[in-house]
Amino acid sequence: MSNLIKLKDYSNVSEKNELTQEKLREQLLKLSADNVFSIPEMSDEEKESFRVLANFNGKLWTQNYTGILQIEDRNVFISSRFDNDSCFFTQYILDKALGMKINIFQDMKPGVNHGGILEQLLAFVFVEQIEHACRKGLYRRYRTYECNDSRVKGKIDITRHIRLNPLNNGKIAYSYREYTIDNDVNKLIFTAYTYLQKRYPDTMKSLEKRRKTVGECMSKFRNIMQPASRQEAQKLVQRERRKITHSVYHDWEEVRKTAIILLRHMGISVENDKDKAQNKIHGVLINMNWIWEKYLESILKDKLKEEYCLKAQHEKKIFFLNGEGQGKRTLKPDLCIFKKENVNTNTPVLILDAKYKNAWSKAVRGEFEESVREDCFQILSYMYGFGCNKSGIFCPVVEESSKLPDYTITDEPGSRKYEKFYLLPLQIPKSENNNFKNFKNEIKDSEDKFAAQVKEILENLEQK
Repeated sequence: MSNLIKLKDYSNVSEKNELTQEKLREQLLKLSADNVFSIPEMSDEEKESFRVLANFNGKLWTQNYTGILQIEDRNVFISSRFDNDSCFFTQYILDKALGMKINIFQDMKPGVNHGGILEQLLAFVFVEQIEHACRKGLYRRYRTYECNDSRVKGKIDITRHIRLNPLNNGKIAYSYREYTIDNDVNKLIFTAYTYLQKRYPDTMKSLEKRRKTVGECMSKFRNIMQPASRQEAQKLVQRERRKITHSVYHDWEEVRKTAIILLRHMGISVENDKDKAQNKIHGVLINMNWIWEKYLESILKDKLKEEYCLKAQHEKKIFFLNGEGQGKRTLKPDLCIFKKENVNTNTPVLILDAKYKNAWSKAVRGEFEESVREDCFQILSYMYGFGCNKSGIFCPVVEESSKLPDYTITDEPGSRKYEKFYLLPLQIPKSENNNFKNFKNEIKDSEDKFAAQVKEILENLEQK
């Protein structure tokens, strides 16, 4: 029996033979957010609702995650529902949305060692964590240096001085403390990073290219330290299992944990490693809902930049209690489009929300399911809260839509006749000929068509 199980996101997998094994099925159903790495990192709210597999009406459904998991001796690979064995869609959208040039999912075949694929996904997580942590500065802590020379500073160590300098040779033994980046935690991180550079040079160069902060951080480490040897790395892992609790450097704690996991993949571990047993990481998952949101922004940012200003996740507070200045709820549309001359008015001309789930693909065909009900209320709240009379849903489809579906919000006469809601599908081409270049050209044609539809809406805006 193959140790590789292939699934697709947002799909009914009840009939998969491999999932009839009760133990494996239960482990997937009960998998905790604490036992996986997620791209992007999950919020506390997302961790509470996290599920990789869910049971609806007696049927098992995958959710919004793709990636690879290692459960016991089985590898579970979840691809996009728009992928075939070549995984061109996932490869393209990760590059377009994140600059993640990782052409690895094509290697997901039975009998292949999947450890390298997992490591490359971990590399992306690692680089993202370092970039995020660097915003508050490099991790520093106090370190004691012991010296024996004529440049005295700090505290003179008399006992050591007598032992080292029995004759008057002009040297004095002393020690001093310094708040420095030259510490064991950073050496642990630098060692793991260097390991990835040696194993996957092309992947790391690609990741560094769009994250210059990470390259600068590693250059500073390289100037003051060397990566640890295998034996030294084992001692580092042993010493640095203590959590980083300093509030300023809180973000470096995730970097530290990922570095240790990467070093374990090198085969470096320590005896009585309780952390490994308690916090076992089963794999890396990619939140495709979030990727689809980033993809929307990446398509439009260049095509609309001359006349319009785009703001992703633009926030607005609502529900203000009388006498208090703080709103109780926050509206956060995926993309707000403003005319450049009106960008300071906080009133967008068009609000777009990205929806990757199946239900909206069906809605394009006129099949509105109950599951889109909350999304409809959400988009209405965006329109009301921002004072915008045009909105739309950006969703993926397989079949080309001949007509752009648009809806008026109400059939009542009056000023609200200008309020409209659009369904803006993007056709995902089929990659049947196993040619990535052809797939890329076809999906770019779909992007151009979608961008043209958005421009048409913006150009035909009717003002009250």
